[in-house]
Amino acid sequence: MRHVRIGIIGAGWVARNRHLPALQQAPGVKLQQIWSRSPDKAGEVAAEFGIARIATEWEEIIESPEVDAVVIATPPVLHLPATLAALRAGKHVLCQARMARNLREAQEMVLAARTSTLVTALYPARPGLKGDRVMRRLLHEENFVGEIREVRVAAMTLTERKEGYEWVNDPDVVGVNAMTLGMWVEVLNRWVGPATRVVAMGKTHHHQRKTLGGEWAEAVVPDSLAVLAELECGAAANYHFSTGAASGPGHSVEIYGSHGALTYQFFAEQIRGVTGSAPWQPIAIPPQEERFQSTDTDFIYAIREGAKVSPDFEEGLRYMAFCEAVALSLKTGAAIPVPPLQAQMQSWGQLLAPQARL
Repeated sequence: MRHVRIGIIGAGWVARNRHLPALQQAPGVKLQQIWSRSPDKAGEVAAEFGIARIATEWEEIIESPEVDAVVIATPPVLHLPATLAALRAGKHVLCQARMARNLREAQEMVLAARTSTLVTALYPARPGLKGDRVMRRLLHEENFVGEIREVRVAAMTLTERKEGYEWVNDPDVVGVNAMTLGMWVEVLNRWVGPATRVVAMGKTHHHQRKTLGGEWAEAVVPDSLAVLAELECGAAANYHFSTGAASGPGHSVEIYGSHGALTYQFFAEQIRGVTGSAPWQPIAIPPQEERFQSTDTDFIYAIREGAKVSPDFEEGLRYMAFCEAVALSLKTGAAIPVPPLQAQMQSWGQLLAPQARL
């Protein structure tokens, strides 16, 4: 393969500021086609990055014999259909987070990936990457905290609510995703392992939302979530997500063990630790251990050389199982195993039709 020819589905901020600059600099890559719901935006991005063609429909990229791999950089509503179509057409897939709208869709994507020989990868959460290797070394090689016993996640900020339509508040678009729920679970799955059971409480402080058509509708995507969980490692965990907390603590994870503790401040990418009776101290992230957002180039290398790329669809399935369990607990008021016994949620507050459940 002289070049890996890329088609981009979506031309939003992440595509423009993350995917395309990385792919443009990767050797042996040709940016072949782009599609956006906004033709004007697609034209702007194509001109900026020297993309040869603008597709009028996303299916054109899937069907093109001049495209080898597809980057799906859209909201979650399009991830399943675009992924399935791309794999059927023999295209490698790099899908933007969050993986899917719900567990059923994630299961379908994983099944399609397992039955293909193509590279399937997910774009990881950028926060938490820089110190990822250090956190895993401290926790699992150096036994810094001892036995992991308590985990606390804070994701509490104040986000200005816009008057117009926002896809993040549209349950038909996001499914069971909300705020940074899946992002921080993806990170914690790497650091402390998965949850086995959750119970959740949620609220919508803003009771109305604008639809795509400009009408007002009931808000069902939570803007506040409190989750209690049992972890596979034996620890207890609690998570508090909110976009309505003035002077909130921001985004961080705290991990407490039998003889030490660690904290990680997301976005600032700072680690602090303490053992015994010593005071809390900052922990450096050595340059040789920094992990960068290299998924786009890793994806190309995996296509060329058969190397592994992480996160893959299997990792995405694990965080989607957590999100589904949270949504099902919120719907039923019950404690839910992770993964749930079966896929049941379409979106926040809405169950799948019985025939659609897997």
